[in-house]
Amino acid sequence: MFSLLKKEIQLEWRQKHALAGVLLYVLATVFVCYLALQSIEAPDVWNALLWITALFTAFNALQRTFHQETGGTLYYLYTLASPRQIMLAKMIYYGLQAALLNGMSFALFLFFFGTGVFSDADMGQFLTGLLLGSTGLGMALTFLAGLVFRSGAGAGLVAVLGFPVVMPLMITMVRFSRFAMDGLSWSENGLNLLILLVLNAAFLILSLVLFPYLWRD
Repeated sequence: MFSLLKKEIQLEWRQKHALAGVLLYVLATVFVCYLALQSIEAPDVWNALLWITALFTAFNALQRTFHQETGGTLYYLYTLASPRQIMLAKMIYYGLQAALLNGMSFALFLFFFGTGVFSDADMGQFLTGLLLGSTGLGMALTFLAGLVFRSGAGAGLVAVLGFPVVMPLMITMVRFSRFAMDGLSWSENGLNLLILLVLNAAFLILSLVLFPYLWRD
């Protein structure tokens, strides 16, 4: 597993221009929001813009999840590890990558718009929602990228399939983080937290169960 994670990191490092492009996308998106609004006093607007940025950043970053596994590389990997190990390594890596990119978005929003909307917020809850939502996006889109890759369809199909799949996750994490910004207690926000955990677990289990069958085909 560690070797597979190391492979993903090394491949990402060799394609630094792709990662730099995603980072530039995040910076440009937040800066355009700042140019358009200058300041945000409504927490719901701040929250909505953050998750819109997170959603499209995840789609841009994770469409190329399986772009290296072509030709002989695919068969070579098949001899080294099981499909579940390969998928699990990719989901861990790209889930963490999505969390880091969305953490960067969050930091940029704080830098440009300040912290006024968080005067009543429970930051522990908010950061928990940011982490769970980001990793959930990463895992869901990694599985969809694998599905599209094994079907032989173009990368654009990830977006077509992805939006219906991630909508329940988006609705829940927007609601969870919005309640956290309002300062609701953990118990009052517990249902949304439970749904986030269940969705993350569902994406992980479905990927580990279904991907080996796709891999063999």
